[in-house]
Amino acid sequence: MLGSLRTVTAIAAVSTACVSLRVAPVGSVDAELMLAGTPVARVGLEAPTASFALDRITRRAAQLTGKVRRTGTGSGVAIYVFDGGIADHPELAGRVRVGYDAFPGTPRVCNPHGLAVAAAAAGSTLGVAPDAEIVDVKIINCEPGHGSVDAILAAARWTAEDHRLHPEQPAVANWSFVVDTSRNVAAIDTAVAVLREAGILVVVSAGNLDIDACRVSPANSPGALVVGAASLAGMRDGPKNVALHDVRTPNTAWGACVDVYAPGEDVPLPSVERGKGIIARWTGTSMAAGYVSGAASLVLERFQSASPDDVMRILRKRATANAVDEMTDTTGTLQKARKPLLYAGPG
Repeated sequence: MLGSLRTVTAIAAVSTACVSLRVAPVGSVDAELMLAGTPVARVGLEAPTASFALDRITRRAAQLTGKVRRTGTGSGVAIYVFDGGIADHPELAGRVRVGYDAFPGTPRVCNPHGLAVAAAAAGSTLGVAPDAEIVDVKIINCEPGHGSVDAILAAARWTAEDHRLHPEQPAVANWSFVVDTSRNVAAIDTAVAVLREAGILVVVSAGNLDIDACRVSPANSPGALVVGAASLAGMRDGPKNVALHDVRTPNTAWGACVDVYAPGEDVPLPSVERGKGIIARWTGTSMAAGYVSGAASLVLERFQSASPDDVMRILRKRATANAVDEMTDTTGTLQKARKPLLYAGPG
């Protein structure tokens, strides 16, 4: 066993001997986002949305209109969410299939993190692919609060086999966790390869760490699609207008290993409070990866025989080029780069 998988509720040092699932603290609940009756926009139509993230990734310009423009719904696609369990919530009602559990006999849901990630991908009003199926792949042991690299590899093998039992259903795997911050982990690289060989694209979060993502496992695993978190920043343009632009979210891993950015700061997604489903503000690369998994599902809905490499090429080609200001300062010298932002809109 190479290490443990721990749930972390605040920024903390990550041991290179440990696997760490870094969960951003849940922000305050915004009652105005409790829009249970918000209609889901059908393909080719524009509809109101409570999610600025969906608004942003379905248009090219850095402007917000309060509307989402959908090109698909992810119907017929499965998204395997490797996490700490997925809590019940109206955003996912009727579309979550219980899959693999690396720790049977322990609580099924550790925290709301998996729910938020799954809803970014496929929430009925807050997700990119509102008709996709979510498969709950639990890799965390809630009681001690950790798992293992062995559990991730076993879950990958189960997922590959489960996908073979459903050949009519194209699939994506979402990995919103960090395993190591200094090296590749062979077992994690193997897990990515197992899923890719089964025809499943692996979307991973870059990590909530202000370091080169090429140091982070699984962001450094060959064949994974790596996602960083972006924020919208405003600059005053005249006395009344504010010009928006996309920037790397602070404490997001960066660099050559990051393929694409997606919204990841204060995004509205489900949570659970006192046993009741709510909407909260989430921050982190975990949520950004969820949006990209949803976008991959839209590609697979249209091109059901697309390989993982095909889907990666399409997402990269469709991304809004040079949209994100990836500014870093690691050596005392300011480094600037422009990176692509996820695009899931028409055209």
